[in-house]
Amino acid sequence: MKHILKNFGTKLILTVAFIAGLSIYTKAEDIRMVIKEERANCTGVGPQTCYLVKYSNSKDWEFFYGGIVGFNYKPGYRYTLLVSRTKRANVPADASMYIYRVKRVIKTQRISQGIEGSQHTGAIDFVYNHKWKLIQMDGITQDESPAYLIFHREDQRFNGSGGCNNIFGGYEFSKGAITFQQIGSTMMACSEEAMKAENTFVNLLNDKTFRYDIADQTLNFYLGNKLVLMFGMTDLEIQ
Repeated sequence: MKHILKNFGTKLILTVAFIAGLSIYTKAEDIRMVIKEERANCTGVGPQTCYLVKYSNSKDWEFFYGGIVGFNYKPGYRYTLLVSRTKRANVPADASMYIYRVKRVIKTQRISQGIEGSQHTGAIDFVYNHKWKLIQMDGITQDESPAYLIFHREDQRFNGSGGCNNIFGGYEFSKGAITFQQIGSTMMACSEEAMKAENTFVNLLNDKTFRYDIADQTLNFYLGNKLVLMFGMTDLEIQ
């Protein structure tokens, strides 16, 4: 009988210790974070779009791969949040090990995209309202190239084709300039010639800032005084 009671007591102590440890393991922690006004392409389980965040000790923006319960995000606004972070006791497959919940929105700041002046705004509207097919690259005419770009106003994202694969990424207009950021693509294999042209096109765009103008229904990108990319205007299909 004493042996049975001793075993029971040992199991009870271990159970209590496990529950206490589990309680500590899942205890919520308050964290202050800043959410950038634009999201970025990232790769978790697969290609996705992530928030860009800064914590109190961050030197640069970091990818945030999960969601935030109770957070109503709107592009173009920078948010400072107080969130609770709770570590999951049992982490589902392909899920974050933490659950984040908004406790308080400390600050919401509208961030200007640098589009100023009615003439500049009109030019940007013209860009948004058309599809732009590649017709010249590094001084070489691109006959019947399938490469194109479409710019989306709402989230400062673009999509298109590199000639073989679908491409996508972020961009930012400032007065007379456009910057492309974090371009991603699908991974289909094509002919060697098509892949070479696509790689040249994507590498020309990625993480570059161009001076641009619109003339004779073409959208032109310059590096310094050199015209490096020219796009022809076509109708934008209604999705």
